[in-house]
Amino acid sequence: MGSKRQEHIEALFSHPAMKAHFEPPAFSPGVPQRELRNRMGLLTHAGEAGIIPEAEWKALSSPEAKRLNDDDPLTLLHVLDDVPVKPGRMGGDFDVKMHYAKELWQKGKGINRGRSVLGCALAHLKAMRMLVEEGYDFILEDNVRAPITNANRGNLSEQDEMYCECAERIRNARDASLEWEEATGKKCHLRYHGWLGSRPNLEFVMNTHCPKMKFTRKDENETQSFFPFPIPTDIEQFLGESDNKEMDEEAEREDDNKTKMTKPGGTPIWGAFAYWVSKEGYEALIESLQKDVGALLWKGKRMRCYQVKPIDKIIPRRIMAALSETENHDGRDHIHVATHPSFFRAPMLTSQIHSQWDAEFCRSTEFQMKRCNQEGISKDDDREGEELEWQHLWLTKEETQIVEHRQVHTVWLTLKELAELSEGKE
Repeated sequence: MGSKRQEHIEALFSHPAMKAHFEPPAFSPGVPQRELRNRMGLLTHAGEAGIIPEAEWKALSSPEAKRLNDDDPLTLLHVLDDVPVKPGRMGGDFDVKMHYAKELWQKGKGINRGRSVLGCALAHLKAMRMLVEEGYDFILEDNVRAPITNANRGNLSEQDEMYCECAERIRNARDASLEWEEATGKKCHLRYHGWLGSRPNLEFVMNTHCPKMKFTRKDENETQSFFPFPIPTDIEQFLGESDNKEMDEEAEREDDNKTKMTKPGGTPIWGAFAYWVSKEGYEALIESLQKDVGALLWKGKRMRCYQVKPIDKIIPRRIMAALSETENHDGRDHIHVATHPSFFRAPMLTSQIHSQWDAEFCRSTEFQMKRCNQEGISKDDDREGEELEWQHLWLTKEETQIVEHRQVHTVWLTLKELAELSEGKE
């Protein structure tokens, strides 16, 4: 979406340490939520994201569709009158008889606050198409920061002055996946280079799931590897719970209220701010979405409007389901989560969707960096606010000031509060 966020990403990759290992980033356009308020806007972005079946999208992007929309937007969907409904649709008996585009508009026109979530999902799908078709290495959201140096290396010698912790972690995660592919004959189709979660879920993933499930490299002294994507069943088994029902509407809502969680539960990890997807994984995801509007929009029995499923839930669930050969979610073996993330969420960068959780994101990120950045650290070491962790990331001037204020006052400031504080001092 341009603005300061794009400038910061450009500055990050212009840092000498990053520039020595990375090409300049390419930018995939965001999807403004205001453009999803009308038929043509919503269906155009959905078509460009690849979720509208090919025959329907061909008709909707034709000159005839533009003419109908210009004359009377209410007649736009008449362009589909001679287009057959794609077989294999999922949903209710009434829904499956409808064209995908018509069902998407009928359910999506009243999502209101969910438009920002839908815009984010469609933007990610567009970026995935760009990655697959043009051969990029990974996708980043514009809210990430990268570790440039590593505390464990001490003072860098002259020959190591171009060392970059971020690049090393990316290569190690990729190499671990390749070793696994060679050992198993299977393929990795989704790899997370950045991820997060609620504090209780992070403790479970990093203290229990990762040590138990992580892939052992050929060099057993190499600590950087990956573990298969964790699922709610893993948490249930950890807590000794026997009920393995699908999450209902109430569970979904509790899962989204990350600030109130006191024990592991819901989606073990979330975030889609740094990942790579294979061509096969992307195609499986798109095929799944083209068959089921409910994969994107859902409504519980007591809900008045449709809600949008966040993209960070859609991607792993749909790819996992498509690749699973049994009912035991074995498809998650094809989804690799780097033990040492290469990108972290920027401190107190105001979320476009969940700004009320910005401080919680920072606390979780601190814990994650502490557990990843320092080898041999005790899992019982629960210190927070360690400047040591943040200082190894590339940060903007304002973010550095926010972190420094946090060290002294143990309080996270928003960018707006920082500006007001600076004005007050002047």
